[in-house]
Amino acid sequence: MDIVILIMQELRVVLGFLNLLFVPGFILSLVFFPRFTDMGLIERLAYSTVLSIGSVIATVLFMDIVLGVDTTPQNISLAIGVFTVFMLAIWLCEVWYLSSSLPARVHKRFSGGYRALQNYLSRLVNSRRDRFNDTALIRVVWHENIRSGMNQVDHTYLIDASEEFDVQLVDEHKWKASEPALVPPPYPAARYFELVIREFKEEGLSLIDDLQVYPVHVTKKPDVTFLGLRIRRGAPKIMRRIYEKSEFAEVQWIYSHDFHLFAILYSQDTLGQIVDRVLAKLDEIVTSIKKGSRISSHVEDTQKLKDEFEVILEKPRRIPVIAGGPIRYPESPLSPFPIESDRRRLQADIVRDLKVTHITPGTFRSSAGGITDIKIPEKTVTDKIKATIKEIQDDDWLYE
Repeated sequence: MDIVILIMQELRVVLGFLNLLFVPGFILSLVFFPRFTDMGLIERLAYSTVLSIGSVIATVLFMDIVLGVDTTPQNISLAIGVFTVFMLAIWLCEVWYLSSSLPARVHKRFSGGYRALQNYLSRLVNSRRDRFNDTALIRVVWHENIRSGMNQVDHTYLIDASEEFDVQLVDEHKWKASEPALVPPPYPAARYFELVIREFKEEGLSLIDDLQVYPVHVTKKPDVTFLGLRIRRGAPKIMRRIYEKSEFAEVQWIYSHDFHLFAILYSQDTLGQIVDRVLAKLDEIVTSIKKGSRISSHVEDTQKLKDEFEVILEKPRRIPVIAGGPIRYPESPLSPFPIESDRRRLQADIVRDLKVTHITPGTFRSSAGGITDIKIPEKTVTDKIKATIKEIQDDDWLYE
């Protein structure tokens, strides 16, 4: 019997210790971070200990100063128990709320107005700073930014090109498959660009995580007036990107890939530096289009290199002989002389029609003296022909 009483007393001490230094804080950590995946086990245990000590001290002070209740061990245990049950009920309500469809409906109802207000305030804050990024032709109309993650900020710029220009398109899927990818005219016209940048920020470090540029169609919101006076000018609003994507095609601006490479080539640049680069490139492209001497894009340059490389690797084909016409023999792409098999056929054709019945041993005797006086150089044309044929034979592996 004494052993049972001793065990019960020890168990009571352990439970009291947990009730004071762990349980209240653990329930509070669930209230602040309701999902178990919100933090790791070690972090939750540390939070539980700190929050338990703080909640016990706050409970004792509340009992003594506000309620005027004696702070006996029984009263303290009862107050902590009531507090823990109340926090547990709050946590269960949070779990139910997160598992239901109510958060999506609340977000849909209230996030629109909050997001619009946030974008408007970000335009006001960024307007003075973005004014210095304008070029002679390109102008930043507005700049919105919103935090999309713990260390990520999404930036959206609306850029005015002053005049409309033709937007040439390319099918990204066909281009990757080495097929004709340029979309034929008529081309859509646009005047504005949408610049989308995802910035990574941590401990004062600013890096560009992603970058895209889209030609867009824009509509202007009506001006805000009061008693016939214009209070605020209506700002342009993006209606549609000139961009289409499906399972079989991705049609985008022919220069889209050029700007996407900016995030890789200049990843060490800050947000302001990368925006300056983009605006300068847009100014160069639009100016070249208006002057009629459009600069080539990355897609076009790559396709040109592919075509030239395929021409080099293509195996030469024999030219068919036309009946009744003169016999033509193909030449090697690396030498102006016929290849060996064609040379033999040419010799056979010449010898076949040659009449040699009138030739006697004395036919060439009169020219023997002149022949002996001919000096043959060390390096003759025949040697050059043999060297060329040898080079062709050495390079024949390119066509296998």
